Amino acid sequence: MTRSARPNLVTRLLDRKILNALAMFKSAGPGAALLGALFAAATAVAAEPFIDDARSGAQIRSLYFNRDLPTKTQESWAAGGWLWGRTGYWRDFLSFGGTLYASLPLYAPNNRDGSLSLKPGQDGYAVLGEAYARLKLSDQTLTLYRQRIGENPQKAEGVRSIQTDMNYLGSRDIRMTPLTYEAAMLGGPIGGELRYQAGYVFNVKDVNADKFVSMSRLAGVTTKDTGMWTGGLQWSPQKDLWLQASYYSVADTVRIGYVDADWVTRVSRDAYYRFAAQYTDQRSEGANLLLGRAFKTWNGALYGEYGWHWLKLYGALGRTGEGEQIRNFYSFGPYYISQRYKVFSRAGEDAALLGSTFNLAGAGLPGFSIDLNVADGRHAIDPVTRAAQPKWREYDTDFIYTFAKESVAPGMRVRFRWARTYEDYGTRTDKTTDTRLDLNYAVTFN
Repeated sequence: MTRSARPNLVTRLLDRKILNALAMFKSAGPGAALLGALFAAATAVAAEPFIDDARSGAQIRSLYFNRDLPTKTQESWAAGGWLWGRTGYWRDFLSFGGTLYASLPLYAPNNRDGSLSLKPGQDGYAVLGEAYARLKLSDQTLTLYRQRIGENPQKAEGVRSIQTDMNYLGSRDIRMTPLTYEAAMLGGPIGGELRYQAGYVFNVKDVNADKFVSMSRLAGVTTKDTGMWTGGLQWSPQKDLWLQASYYSVADTVRIGYVDADWVTRVSRDAYYRFAAQYTDQRSEGANLLLGRAFKTWNGALYGEYGWHWLKLYGALGRTGEGEQIRNFYSFGPYYISQRYKVFSRAGEDAALLGSTFNLAGAGLPGFSIDLNVADGRHAIDPVTRAAQPKWREYDTDFIYTFAKESVAPGMRVRFRWARTYEDYGTRTDKTTDTRLDLNYAVTFN
């Protein structure tokens, strides 16, 4: 056989292996079919991008969580994370990927449930949270079946990360494992600076669950299972300026429209200003199954930040309409004043945030940083009875150490977090203390 003929033969053999695997596993369901194709491709010895560009790795996590509420305590210590793998593209068109998520109890008293690091009952779990096929045509991609969703706009270098998710459909990655979805999602660039994402989401896996449920059920609807239609645009017309708009609709449950803008202007090599704004419209949909009644509300907020060398100063102001509180079932964010314990978006609430971040490398402590902030919320009402709600004030602190690239654990982050919240009812003040210690370490195998 000539050298030039060998690649064609290899390609035909690889094609046959993938097709045979898909046929063999088809009867076991879509997830098994994807895994079967992955296995077949992995056993095919070929100098192909499908194999050569394959990657795998792990996210190692540990979280100690203690929340001392006025009437109970939630506490656990969990270890876990996830193992992931993905192929390269076969013929620059088709790739596969999968992720196994797990969280196991190290310390989990039965009478201190509710940390969300473990399943209800303080039990561990493991779940195939991602198992997807990705089809690419030019720069457009279609991702099918189990996947993570929520692509945040690219932020400017060196600025603060405002929230885990800057949209209403994201990872909510605030404990041991993130939200993942069963969906069909299409996305890619339109021209140079405009990107889109659109599709239908059938089901979702909660952050501490091993089963997928419908989008309406995770929101709290118990009488009907429905999915979500969603679409959004992200635009960067110039350097350090991002705008986005998105829409979400879960039949008979909720509709959400969201827009935001984020702009950074450099005043020198080591200093910048940042300004951002956001607006949300949220309302009932169809048969009003979420609350059993129609509702309509809104939220708007402004954010500002100044950075200089080792210091960042930031603040935000927000206001929520009196029709209902803003709910974010499928993300952590995008509201600027979503804190460790409270989200300051109750009906009628006026909220404010003020904080600072210190990078201690300049003080001879490379890898160390501190974040301190305080949030205040008042004028909230019960949207039905119109009764006044308690004033909230929350103090959050983060003490972070990130290992250097040259260390034995490059990039590993260890973080101590402490927060205290006061709820002022006028005649009494309730206090909640939240304490956490977490470890996060990303490892690649190839």
